[in-house]
Amino acid sequence: MRQFFSTTLGHILIIISCSTIITFFVLCTLLFVPKGPPGPPWPWQTTYRVGSLVKILQETQPAHRDAILHAAQRADGIAFRWTSQLQRCKKQTFNTWDLTRTLSYELEGKSRVEVYACNDQDPRKDIQVIIKMGGNYLEARIANIGREPTRFTFPTFCALLFLLTGIAVMSVWAIARIISPLRKLSEKTDLFSRDMTVMPITEEGPLEIRRVARTFNLMQERIAHYMQSRNQMLAAISHDLRTPLTRMRLYVDTALPQPAREKLVKEIDLMNKLIGTALSFIRTGSDGEQAEWVDLDALMSTLCDEYEDAGVAIRYSGTAALTVFCKPDALQRVLTNLIDNAAAHGDQICLHASQDAEQVVIMIQDDGPGISEEMLEKVKEPFFRLDIARGERKGSAGLGLSIVNEIIKLHGGTFELINAEPSGLIARIALPKQIAPAAAENGTGAIMLNSG
Repeated sequence: MRQFFSTTLGHILIIISCSTIITFFVLCTLLFVPKGPPGPPWPWQTTYRVGSLVKILQETQPAHRDAILHAAQRADGIAFRWTSQLQRCKKQTFNTWDLTRTLSYELEGKSRVEVYACNDQDPRKDIQVIIKMGGNYLEARIANIGREPTRFTFPTFCALLFLLTGIAVMSVWAIARIISPLRKLSEKTDLFSRDMTVMPITEEGPLEIRRVARTFNLMQERIAHYMQSRNQMLAAISHDLRTPLTRMRLYVDTALPQPAREKLVKEIDLMNKLIGTALSFIRTGSDGEQAEWVDLDALMSTLCDEYEDAGVAIRYSGTAALTVFCKPDALQRVLTNLIDNAAAHGDQICLHASQDAEQVVIMIQDDGPGISEEMLEKVKEPFFRLDIARGERKGSAGLGLSIVNEIIKLHGGTFELINAEPSGLIARIALPKQIAPAAAENGTGAIMLNSG
């Protein structure tokens, strides 16, 4: 859940939810919090009665006010009296607030008005109105002010419902318009990082998103052009380096005596191998190979048989009918490099393949001397050669493990080296089972596994 709210979609949902809640509370405040006097009819009937009497008393001589007050007494639920000692009730409700505002409005703010509810069980009954007039107070006791007006009416409910529905619909549309181009951009970026295949993104969505898509399309074209130029340069370098080596080999085979010939032939073959290894590392991930379904169990069994025929002590155990969606030549190069490395430093080699719900794991173990813990990551760097712990390997350029690491990364997996007990080294490859739908459609180097 925390990871979801850290995404752009989560941020947008939080912003929209907060704004919706704030809008709702603002509307409720406008509906229920006291403001100007309410519209007629309620409580204007009582307001007119009390207000008219107050205005008459204000225009009357003090000697005649008692007579007027006595004449105003009626058996209709409102009683008036003069008092100098007040005992105020304490409770206030929406009714008392409304009546206070209407009386203040009717009296034009010339007299201080206080309204309280004296019946705790039924706040609509026994309302106390206090109006200061000179040194005394006019107290009006209203027996029943009637039914409290409905505040949350059906039209109000429909308006709120329409508002919230509109916010929800517009939010979904805005989220889809923003998130969809970003999701496509993320998928295409991931695919391009794996295969360097130009796949233009449709420029859609808000202006900023269209600018990002346009910039990404230009970046793809520039990188693709750079990669094409680099491959052409590598082809020229390969030709220019190997042509003189071929002439040297021809000269050695025809002109030199046997003892010197064998030594020079070995050196020439070594140079050819080093050149091929370096070019292979540079071309990793840019050879244009398409991914396809490969029977991993059959591939590893075949490799073990070939090495066993060559005199290598090797055995394989693993899950049957384990298929992999990958670049077959690249994966075979990974396994071959690791088996060659194990055979160069150990006498016994064991291959094992297994899987769980998330990934498939390939392990290649030898019984050699192993590698010190601080060097386990460093040996995966290009051109690094660990001569002390594992012994110098003739013809090695220090690129075998680097090539393995790059290929596994391009396939979305992980590669690590682990020292075995009591001795030996384990090369562990973990490949994910699932790939993005777009990756599967475009046949990229991401991996998907299917155990039959």
